[in-house]
Amino acid sequence: MLEHDLMFGDDSDSALSCNLLQEMTNGLWQVNYFYNFESFYRIEKTGNPIIGVDMAFTKKVRCFDNHLSQQYYNSPHNPYCFNLNVYKGINTDKNYYKKYPFSTLMLLMSYYDIPLPKTQIGKEIILAVDSSFIGHFSDKPHFKKIHTDWLEDLGFGELVDILDQRNKPYFYNLQEHYGLNSKIHINEEGYLESNINFEAIRPHLEWKIGLPDDQFKLIKRCKRGYIDVTENRLPENIISLAYTSKKNASFTYNPKEES
Repeated sequence: MLEHDLMFGDDSDSALSCNLLQEMTNGLWQVNYFYNFESFYRIEKTGNPIIGVDMAFTKKVRCFDNHLSQQYYNSPHNPYCFNLNVYKGINTDKNYYKKYPFSTLMLLMSYYDIPLPKTQIGKEIILAVDSSFIGHFSDKPHFKKIHTDWLEDLGFGELVDILDQRNKPYFYNLQEHYGLNSKIHINEEGYLESNINFEAIRPHLEWKIGLPDDQFKLIKRCKRGYIDVTENRLPENIISLAYTSKKNASFTYNPKEES
């Protein structure tokens, strides 16, 4: 396995996923970049290939991603992005509601055959990351079935029993208790900060977790945009893209390429 530089994102899904990838590669894959969907930061220049974690780059950049990134079946996509929605041909035009409903963390755990935590609370934390529990509590039976079918496909069918024992408010409380919906920020000195309670989560997972201790330096400023795709066309200079609903998309673009 070759050395790669991981790109840290701005939430718990990206953080825990990067932590897992570092652990399972025995440190050959190390965090060297931070991307807050507005700007890019780097610890040091290495020349190693980059892997974005929990982000949908549109160009030929390696990444692991759980977002919906195609409007139509034949829309361009990044062939270097590992994304089950692209693999299964899911897009906003035809089958939006069949999209992958879980975290990038669960995607990685399934793909690399990482066992679920041994304890119930550990399994519940996994389900709370990126609100992976929500589909189970839909009042529409077919949505709940899609959620269950995806769990079975991932090899995590045992989580259905965990979900049956709880309700949506329980998981919202879990998210608040551990700060799982808190964002990761970079301070004026270039260090990452967050209200995610890594110390409280750590005993319940099977790998080392937390924020990098290194100092990051700004290397590229970008801009973030949101658009109603039914009324507007996406710009040509997009760096990363995710459809947040059938009609709306969130993206980052390079303002220097604006015409």
